[in-house]
Amino acid sequence: MSDVFPFPADASRGRGDLVNVVAARKSLARELVDLVNASGLKLTGITIAELALNHLAARLDEHQRGAALVYMRGRYGQMVVAKDSVLYLSRRLDVSNDDLHDASQQENAVQSLALEMQRSLDYYESQLGQVPPSKIRFVTGNTSLPLSSMLGSYLASGVEALEWSDLGLENSVDNRCLAAWSAGLVAPEAKGGWPQAINLYTEELRPTREKLQAGSAVAILAATAVLLAVVAGFVRYENAQLTDQAMSGQQQVERLERSVAELAREAESRQPDPQVEAALARVNELLVRRQRLLTQVESLMSEDTAGFAAPLSALARQVPGGLWLTRIRLNAQNGDVGLSGRAQTGRLVPSYLEALGEEPAFQGRTFGAFRLERDEEGRWIEFRVATDESAGGTP
Repeated sequence: MSDVFPFPADASRGRGDLVNVVAARKSLARELVDLVNASGLKLTGITIAELALNHLAARLDEHQRGAALVYMRGRYGQMVVAKDSVLYLSRRLDVSNDDLHDASQQENAVQSLALEMQRSLDYYESQLGQVPPSKIRFVTGNTSLPLSSMLGSYLASGVEALEWSDLGLENSVDNRCLAAWSAGLVAPEAKGGWPQAINLYTEELRPTREKLQAGSAVAILAATAVLLAVVAGFVRYENAQLTDQAMSGQQQVERLERSVAELAREAESRQPDPQVEAALARVNELLVRRQRLLTQVESLMSEDTAGFAAPLSALARQVPGGLWLTRIRLNAQNGDVGLSGRAQTGRLVPSYLEALGEEPAFQGRTFGAFRLERDEEGRWIEFRVATDESAGGTP
């Protein structure tokens, strides 16, 4: 099975009209078709993931200047670049999600992923004669890892996570279903030329209807009559069983109702013990006193910690990409501040401290203790700063 779709005319660089050829193994396609038909779904077409993702990339290309999309699957990634609803480039990125989340391999995996993405953009510019997109949209199933900021320092184009709200969605699409969901999108019409589309769902894969002969029809009717008789007998048997169970259940309900009535009469005959009531009153009074004490303690705690809001807000606003805080110490009594964290490069730390100095919550404060060192594996720069020199740079 095979089909073709056109290569962009403005990217052929004088080589004439070109087409992309898609080929698939018929036996594998037939297994998937049988699976879909057995699920009760109606199959209308078979396409490839690259053209399906092209529909999504075309939605992101609002100004027809080109859009790049990176879709991270389980064991590899897929990068597509589209312009004016036309697929210009598709590349497989041989980096797995496991490598990206493994601390021992993370740095090499991020660098390899960034290198493959940059090579794709260079090819798009030098070999296809196109202007690279200004930013790359990133789609991954795990949002806990800040891949966008980690990749941004290695690429010329900006990297940002795909905002599903830009597509009119309140929730994100399941990462495992992204290709199938994108295939259902209606891509904007390309300006002129032969539209890029394929359908590998050929006639030889479609189900065929066989004509029923008279003899076969009689045999089927006879078998159906026998089956109906068997089913009717089974239904009568089941009905009798259910009737017996219902009667047994009714008897149990009547016994339970009599037991409940007896227990109710016993409960009404019993009078409360005055000593128990007095003990219960004392316990309630003790709980009320403890609740008042707890309320006073909470009010004191809220008064003591109210002064932390402004410094914490300033710390949150000024954290740059590539720098993470791992520990914060704030002393409300004397105003001492201590910070510990990690950074990808050493120059980020002075820039961060200078930006904190411009915040109103930190104006007039001087970091007297400063320590900067690289971790044992050499992947991060660890820093410790404090306004209290006696702290020795250890928050």
